[in-house]
Parts: sequence; C-alpha cells; structure tokens
Amino acid sequence: MKIVDIRKCKFTEIDIQDDPEKVIKKLGKPLEIVNTSEIKGNFASLFSDCRFWEAHEVLEEKWKINNNEMERKYLQALILICASMIKYLKGQKEISDKLLNQALSLISELPEDVLPFFYVRFCLNS
Repeated sequence: MKIVDIRKCKFTEIDIQDDPEKVIKKLGKPLEIVNTSEIKGNFASLFSDCRFWEAHEVLEEKWKINNNEMERKYLQALILICASMIKYLKGQKEISDKLLNQALSLISELPEDVLPFFYVRFCLNS
C-alpha cells in the first residue's frame, strides 16, 4: 500500500497512489474517495471542511485560465493559504508560516477596494 500523505483536521485525509481497496481493507470504509480529476464542491465549502488540497485544486484551475494580473495575485494568495494549511496540518509550521507570509504579501499588493469583489467572485461563486 503506497500512502503519500496523511492529514488530520475535521476529517482524516489519506493520499494514496494505489488501489483504494487495499486501504479500505486496513482502515475500513472511508466517508468519501476523491479522485483529483473529479473534485466536487466549491472553494468555500471545501476550505471550511478543511479539505485544503481540493480547495487548492479548484482555485488552481481558475488561476490557470485567468489573464487579469490582480485576480491572478488574489487567486495565488488563496492557493498559498491552502498550501500553508496543508503544511500546518502536517506539522511543518515553519513552511506554513512562510507560505502564509507570501500570501499576505500578495494580498497587500492589491487595492483594498477590489478585495470584497474578488472574494465574492472566487470564494462564494466558485
């Protein structure tokens, strides 16, 4: 059984590169099996459920196709916040802090008046 990563927050997430049945035999039936190519949910609900990897993936798809520099910075900041949370849950607090500082630096470069609009656009409507 090839386990890549384990994170515990609201749920225990186990990233594997193997047949899920092998993990199920050892640990029991999961609440959900997620294939990264089939992520369901929006950023806000995934983030609030501590499903930071999936939240990151949802935003990354939007970031890849966006040509607006300010929107890309905002999305990149949110992606970095997700990555920071992943590192924090893995006990890598120094890396988490570094990523969070990078996210805050990107957000600080944006005009304050656009932040609520970006929030609605990307967080509530994703």
